[in-house]
Amino acid sequence: MSKTLIGLIFILAGVIYGAMAVDGIYNHTLGWLLANDWIKPPQPGKNNASNFLGRKPLILLYSAILIIIGLFILWNRNN
Repeated sequence: MSKTLIGLIFILAGVIYGAMAVDGIYNHTLGWLLANDWIKPPQPGKNNASNFLGRKPLILLYSAILIIIGLFILWNRNN
């Protein structure tokens, strides 16, 4: 697999994951999984250390990291 394709896959994954910050897309994807009992929501009283930023900023942070990794791979694909 070429480095160009790998970089584009990282960028595409970052954009798709970043779309999860939009409430409508989030409700249609993960909301569907919750409605059909494929996943269980977290317990309301539990404090989770990974939720210190909240859902939307954490999704945007991770998607930005994926996009940056993809851009880095594309930038250095000839080395």
